Amino acid sequence: MEIAKAVVIATTAPHDTPWPSMRSAPKALVPVANRPLIFHDLDQLSAAGVLETAIAIEPAGSAAMRSAIGDGSRWRMNVRFVECGPAPTLAQVLGGASGFIGREPVLVQHAGSLLRDRIHSHITAFAGERLDALALRLPGALELGAHDDGALDGSLLLSERAIEILAGDELRADPLSRVREGGGQVRVQEVDGCLPCLGPQELLLEANRRMLETLTPSIPHDSVLDSRVQGPVVIHPTAHVERSLVRGPAVIGPRARVIDAYVGPSTSIGADVVVEGAEVEYSIILPGACLAFVGTRIQESIIGRDAKVRRAFEPPSALRMALGDGAEVVLS
Repeated sequence: MEIAKAVVIATTAPHDTPWPSMRSAPKALVPVANRPLIFHDLDQLSAAGVLETAIAIEPAGSAAMRSAIGDGSRWRMNVRFVECGPAPTLAQVLGGASGFIGREPVLVQHAGSLLRDRIHSHITAFAGERLDALALRLPGALELGAHDDGALDGSLLLSERAIEILAGDELRADPLSRVREGGGQVRVQEVDGCLPCLGPQELLLEANRRMLETLTPSIPHDSVLDSRVQGPVVIHPTAHVERSLVRGPAVIGPRARVIDAYVGPSTSIGADVVVEGAEVEYSIILPGACLAFVGTRIQESIIGRDAKVRRAFEPPSALRMALGDGAEVVLS
């Protein structure tokens, strides 16, 4: 029973936690390691041999999701979109995707299910054991409330029988219990990974660290002048690094400029970012942001698109800030 189809739920979840630094885009499109979260999902699914994927999206983010992902050809799979309301139940997602699923087994997961394990080995186990449901459960996800929308705290492999049982259940019940009550064979497998979309913004930093640890170093020498690069680092050919120390794992995106700076481990520098006379580590700096002569190291931070953090040298000395709703500033 090989699985060739997947459904990725890229909608908001019950009790959704907003991310103040990234209100303008669906969570699934927020980058970790300089790539949108859902791109990492599609990488994993493609590597597992999935040929077709349906992505459940909300109308508010539909245009952005469709534009970013396209038809899925870059992952050598066919991608289609299924529009749902906010925080759909698992039954609603399966019902909305019923025409896509047909009478086949399917893999269902939330966007941003960043597993360290290779999914294909679990698909093989699912088939070999003739299971109706196999839950790939992420540590700590239940504490984030994943159980509230059907225990999708990782990935869920479902047989045709399990889909029939769950498609008629409009309650937010544990799908494994429902399948077991319907006479299906069920197993839970603990896997290593994280699920940032179901938690607070700080989980993105952990997701970013995990993805950066998988980097294959790439350092174009023409982009690096009078600088030291240590550990696994990816620097885009159009980036410019001068008189700086970059200590990986880290990634520096297209047209970024890092001058007289320190970029420490677990840091993603997005496209068109400027880091000048500043130090940053364990952080995500989104495209277009600028860090200049800050005067203290920035760490455990997420700097939003086109944001500016800089030091002005003219007197009087003071903090001057323009902060949006939900923003947080910690001085230490």
